[in-house]
Amino acid sequence: MKIGSSFGSQAQLRAIRHLSPIWLVPIIAALVGLWLLYVSFTNQGPLITLYIKDADGIVAGKTMIKALSVDVGTVQTVKMSKDLSHVILTARMAVDTEEMLKQDSQFWVVKPRVGRQGISGLGTLLSGAYIELLPGKADKAADSYKVLDEPPLARAEEQGIKVMLYSEKNRGLVASDPVIYRGFTVGRVEKASFSIEHRRLEYQLFIHAPYDALVTSNVRFWTNNGMRVSASSEGISLETGTLESLLRGGVTFDVPEGWPLGRKVKSGEVFNLYADEESSRTQEFNFHQDYVLKFGESIRGLNIGAPVEFLGVRVGSVLQVPFMQEDQVLMEQAPREVAVLIRLEPGRINGIDSEAALQRMVQVLRAEVRRGLRASLRTGNLLTGGMVVELAYHPDQPQARSLGTFNGYPLLPTAKGGLYNLEQQSLAVLKKINDLPVEQTLTKLDELLSQSSQSVAAIGQLSQTLNRLAGQPATQQLPDETLKAMQQLQQTLAGFSAEAPAYQQLNQTIDNLNRLLNELKPVARTLSEQPNALIFSPNPGQDPQPRRAQ
Repeated sequence: MKIGSSFGSQAQLRAIRHLSPIWLVPIIAALVGLWLLYVSFTNQGPLITLYIKDADGIVAGKTMIKALSVDVGTVQTVKMSKDLSHVILTARMAVDTEEMLKQDSQFWVVKPRVGRQGISGLGTLLSGAYIELLPGKADKAADSYKVLDEPPLARAEEQGIKVMLYSEKNRGLVASDPVIYRGFTVGRVEKASFSIEHRRLEYQLFIHAPYDALVTSNVRFWTNNGMRVSASSEGISLETGTLESLLRGGVTFDVPEGWPLGRKVKSGEVFNLYADEESSRTQEFNFHQDYVLKFGESIRGLNIGAPVEFLGVRVGSVLQVPFMQEDQVLMEQAPREVAVLIRLEPGRINGIDSEAALQRMVQVLRAEVRRGLRASLRTGNLLTGGMVVELAYHPDQPQARSLGTFNGYPLLPTAKGGLYNLEQQSLAVLKKINDLPVEQTLTKLDELLSQSSQSVAAIGQLSQTLNRLAGQPATQQLPDETLKAMQQLQQTLAGFSAEAPAYQQLNQTIDNLNRLLNELKPVARTLSEQPNALIFSPNPGQDPQPRRAQ
């Protein structure tokens, strides 16, 4: 049975040509999502990468990046590097911060710090640490930066110059220490490091403008300890600097008095760092000749850097004390001598620092050695016991025909120094004192005193006998001359009695002599043990140790 035939017609199917209103909902939602993505993308700042030593105080999603106390970004992720040597941070910056992100832009973490420059970052105790951005001025942009360990001392736009200081011994400077010129702070120490390759300390200094004009080619830099005590023939002087230099030290520079200023230096030039102002005044010479001295006496007090003088004028310096050959054992050498290496500089002698002046000095020195020029040790400072090398003439010394060599260096002949001669003379005096018959003298004095006592007693008995004799009647009848003679004899004998002043003075003299001889015994013993005790204080004994209670 056909349905169509029953109704007289057949149903036809056809497609709908218009969209249903229900499709408008997802389309509108998609358009809104795309718009939001576009708005979100256009309202976001650049994404940057930061490399930091450690993430102390850094929290993803919370730690802010600030510039002049204004929020300009947020740290989004914190993760370790593959080699575990540092931490990698990704941060989303705010809109319109592209002009801040240049190649010379600087980042550092602001948190509480305690150092020689003081206490900083106390405000982050409650708010937490944040990263500070110092915008750069370079032409090119960048999207990755290394976070500094310390806040920069000089901003990128600040005017001035940077110089390098090299030193092999001076230490104690750290970043942020002041650079001082005549008591006024004109810069800071930016970096302090040690070069393993060159085995020296290296410091980078920044001198602010306009004080950078003070740094010329002839300036000398030295460590500022804040206080300097010096002793000279004129007395003891004490010099102090500013309060900051007393507390923190730093570096001082100036042109030595009498020197020309020189040319103005450029950034990156290198200078030496001296230990103090006195050593900085020493002019550096390019031409010199090294010699070796051999001393058969103690060189105690002779240090590296001690002056070599001729007639009180410094002509060189001591380089090495002692100067040993390879595989040399001091006590195995014969004769028992200690070698010292010195350096003579012709520029100190005639003011001419040249090769011709050096050759002239070598020739003159060789000729003067034949005339008796010798090197000896002399006390340079009685307070410290420091020694200096003195070149002087000793005509009594054997004539030297040639200088000889030691370990490849020419050898200068030496003579015994003044202190050695003084010790020898002191020993000779002590020997004479020790050879004195002190005990025999005291024995004879005792015998003499005993005999004098017996004589005085006999004289007293004779005086009494004469008194009795003078009182007899027969004696009164003697002539007047005889009576006068007896009276004078009686007066003379009375002067030798125990109560007489002469006898008492003789006894006092003998007692004083005994005390003097007894007091000389410990002095002679001390000088025998330590001949230089007349100049230096004798070595103090050890402090007594209290015993434990029983």
